[in-house]
Amino acid sequence: MELKNKINLYISNLNIIEKIILLNIVLFLLPFVLKTILYLFNVKDFSLLNWFTIDANFSEFILKPWSIITYGFLHGSFSHIFWNMLILYYFGNILLNIFGEKLITNLFISGIVAGGLTYLVSYNIFPVFRGINSAMIGASAGVMSVLVFLATYSPQYRIRILFFDVKIIYIALFLFFYDIIQIPLNNAGGHIAHIGGAAWGFYYCQKYNKGEDIMNSITSYFKKTKKNRSSTTNRSTKFDQKRIDSILDKISDSGYDSLTKNEKEYLFKVGKDTNK
Repeated sequence: MELKNKINLYISNLNIIEKIILLNIVLFLLPFVLKTILYLFNVKDFSLLNWFTIDANFSEFILKPWSIITYGFLHGSFSHIFWNMLILYYFGNILLNIFGEKLITNLFISGIVAGGLTYLVSYNIFPVFRGINSAMIGASAGVMSVLVFLATYSPQYRIRILFFDVKIIYIALFLFFYDIIQIPLNNAGGHIAHIGGAAWGFYYCQKYNKGEDIMNSITSYFKKTKKNRSSTTNRSTKFDQKRIDSILDKISDSGYDSLTKNEKEYLFKVGKDTNK
């Protein structure tokens, strides 16, 4: 019982990015444990994982519509999950410090959906994929949506790579065009999903800068509630974008802990206001 309480306490102290990463790690390890159990009981030809991967064939996708989200929490190799979670941890926490948990959660999940839809549509309209039976897993589309959102919101933000700084916009553009040129070479479905996630992150930020959180609008529509736009449409007048960019640059150079108390409080106010 004490161990269970410690685990619950540990998880409760994690922020949303860390919880997403922990969930991905658990789901990455779970199939290996399940495979061992099935082996010990001599159970063959059984794959639970197939029910959570997204298939390019619409007839198969319809049988498991939940896969439009679940595929984004599964990974095929250590390097696959390592790089996705590393990028998500770094850039996701920057967005989290500015906007709070609600936006980062909406952005990541909707990025996964956008990548999955782009994959589905592409494999069913482009002749080159005709007759190909394909399935996909990975959080890359959600990760790309987070990266591109940040690059669109603050393109001058600098990332330290070895001995020099690079603007985040250049990193985002490099990865975007890298995915485009890699489509004919290998893992076409994965690269197409990356592009879908990146495009969604750009679109999401464009709408957000105009005072509209897309996911909040969708949620409000289905719940048939009226959205109070006064607190969001005037966001650009409440907060100083130059000051926000300056704080982001400081985080890039010296880390979040280097911020003064006032700077941290300012970021908190921005995040709190934009999540109302």
